Amino acid sequence: MSNITTYVAYANSLEQGGSAPAGALNEGQSVAPYRSKQLEAGAKVNFGKVNGTFAIFQIERPFAFADTDNIFRVQGMQENKGIEFGLYGEIFRNFNVYGGLTLLDPRLKDTGNPATSNTKVVGVPGAQANLLMEYFVERFPGLAFNANVHYTGERAGNNINTFMVKNYITLDLGMRYTMTLPDKNTAVFRVFANNVTDERYWLSIFPGSINGVPGSNTAFLGAPREVRVSASVTF
Repeated sequence: MSNITTYVAYANSLEQGGSAPAGALNEGQSVAPYRSKQLEAGAKVNFGKVNGTFAIFQIERPFAFADTDNIFRVQGMQENKGIEFGLYGEIFRNFNVYGGLTLLDPRLKDTGNPATSNTKVVGVPGAQANLLMEYFVERFPGLAFNANVHYTGERAGNNINTFMVKNYITLDLGMRYTMTLPDKNTAVFRVFANNVTDERYWLSIFPGSINGVPGSNTAFLGAPREVRVSASVTF
């Protein structure tokens, strides 16, 4: 089938190990480099003007923290299992879409602490999706409208999963006009409205402690409704 491509990929990567935080018995000491592994299989399908993608993957990465002995070292493994879907191309005449959906099961395993072993990783959503739609106005060459819908699913609010951060949806709308100047340079005028519904949401959550020991998490608020107008010229 000439319109379908399948693949299998394996990655084994090395990254710098973390350093023991202030207050740990081995404060400032760095652990050995982390060895991360990823296995992925997928397919890409060409329907002519539209392309679809599918992938299933698993990623494992060592996790270091200071346990009850207050010694910072690798004592757990973060495991992410997921499925991804993608769709992009010209659905109708002058109407393009670029969309993606990820379903993820992020787990922290083998921590040695029953309260946190096999729990969801703080701040990592189980589902995330984005759909960008763009329409080119045929009667007015250079004029285009676009809309972007983003969804982030529920996330663990702490490392023992006793509360969850709710999901959210944002909508962005925009318009741009591209024109050719007499000197053959190009001018682009843009108007964008981000988070049109003024959704109140937490953009990201970071854990203060990953192994069940009480700690302070850090949260960042999402941006409110915002309107931007810009212009650019090539020369």
